[in-house]
Amino acid sequence: MEAYFWNIFMILMGTIAIIFSFLTHRIQSRLKRNGLLEEAKMIYFSTEKSTGDSPSLTIPVFTFSHKDQNGIKTYTVKGKSNSLCKIGEVTPIYYNPENPEKEYFLPKKDFLVKYLMFFIGMFFVCLGVLYLMKNLNYPTENYFLYLIIGLFSGTFLLFSIGKIADAINRK
Repeated sequence: MEAYFWNIFMILMGTIAIIFSFLTHRIQSRLKRNGLLEEAKMIYFSTEKSTGDSPSLTIPVFTFSHKDQNGIKTYTVKGKSNSLCKIGEVTPIYYNPENPEKEYFLPKKDFLVKYLMFFIGMFFVCLGVLYLMKNLNYPTENYFLYLIIGLFSGTFLLFSIGKIADAINRK
């Protein structure tokens, strides 16, 4: 019974990572489609303390300007990941003009999170399905078949999430 718990736990964690990846992609796509495009300039690095014994992260900080009916306002935002940058480097930024300090996307700097979470999720879904089938006493010499079934399961899950989200948005 404990083996099934860990199999289901791996599949669930993989599913959560895939959903997180999908939601991140969806937010970024919405900002690219509906947001404004400007150029952001990297001005300095912010050192973020991490929990426990993990090393601290250096997060790039960017500045960009937005012109509206009240004039030009400059905003300072942090990158979402520990990306490689140089001070003074210019990169595109998509942002929501109603909330530019909270809703923004740096397409050339913040791309790793969604892909990393997707592949981690697919790994755990495949691993969970693989070991679940092994625990259900399927022949163990056919691991390649289990891998294909796991990949199909993860892809079907992502496809289903996309269809459900599209159906919700149409209402």
